[in-house]
Amino acid sequence: MARADRVEKARIFREEAEREGFPRIGIARAEPPARFDRFREWIGAGRHAGMSYLEATAEVRASPARLLPGAASVVCLAAPHRSEPLRAADGSLVARYAAGPDYHGNLRKRAIRVVERVSLRLDEPFEWRVCVDSTPLAERSFAAAAGLGWIGKNGCLIDRELGSYLLLAEILTDLDLPPDDPVAEMCGSCVRCLDSCPTGAFVVPGVLDAARCLAYWTIESRGPLPDEVKMAMGDHVFGCDVCQEACPWNDALARRAGPASPDDGRAKGTLPTRLEWLGIGKGEWRRRFGATALNRAGRRGLQRNAAASAGATGDGAVRPALAAAAGNPDRGLADAALWAARRLAPAPPA
Repeated sequence: MARADRVEKARIFREEAEREGFPRIGIARAEPPARFDRFREWIGAGRHAGMSYLEATAEVRASPARLLPGAASVVCLAAPHRSEPLRAADGSLVARYAAGPDYHGNLRKRAIRVVERVSLRLDEPFEWRVCVDSTPLAERSFAAAAGLGWIGKNGCLIDRELGSYLLLAEILTDLDLPPDDPVAEMCGSCVRCLDSCPTGAFVVPGVLDAARCLAYWTIESRGPLPDEVKMAMGDHVFGCDVCQEACPWNDALARRAGPASPDDGRAKGTLPTRLEWLGIGKGEWRRRFGATALNRAGRRGLQRNAAASAGATGDGAVRPALAAAAGNPDRGLADAALWAARRLAPAPPA
């Protein structure tokens, strides 16, 4: 059997990716992606807040060969995640991507199945490595280079049909595959994502200051939240989708989805309210959320966020739980509970 040429190899990758349910696949060269200097400048300006791991791995992210020696191509995959809001009965919100089991393991397994089936069809050995988010790779930049979409003014990868509610995975390989062309940026003069940000986190279009971003504070940060962040949280207890909700390219998705119910079955049961987050124990946390993306913030992080959100929104239902939370040894939780208790205290009689 003759070996497949590079075009045929790319076709086989596409077929197997589609078979595995990835609606978007593109190929980029395994070399620093276009405009990666912007990421270096972002790090240099300290816009990454407390995410020191981004600075430590900055150069690796643009160098696939440091993750897979001899890498020649990056096969980029995209799959949509939930587009309906993930809202609890009390109105509190969790970022859409966190619905259901942790996407890292799920996407990794699917991408591995793709490459394993490709290897069965090719009459030659090749090296490969699957990357999903936690691996230090500039995945949005490579996805844009591979033509999966363009990077919008909010920093998200946007596909004109699927919007920006996308999860990404990559297959690094030493196979020399023909690269795809990038697509044109199609944000135009629109600045709805920038104007909608509740904390004004965008310094200029495409440049996010993580130290102002609710997603950073509610997911990545540990310890007490600044008071101005607590005030801005509103209903957000994990992440923030506001800049994506404002994006016109997601409008069609929202219209198709229709109104969402408070209970999402993919979140392993009804999403807890703020009061329920404050009362959740270690065992229940592990059982319900230990294998989900919510575990990135941890149980105490979610409880801290729930207390702060209650104070910001005036959710008096949490008052019975605040005294115990205020005495918790976790500094972030105790600080948020004390702050919320002051905000929710009944006004003195006139």
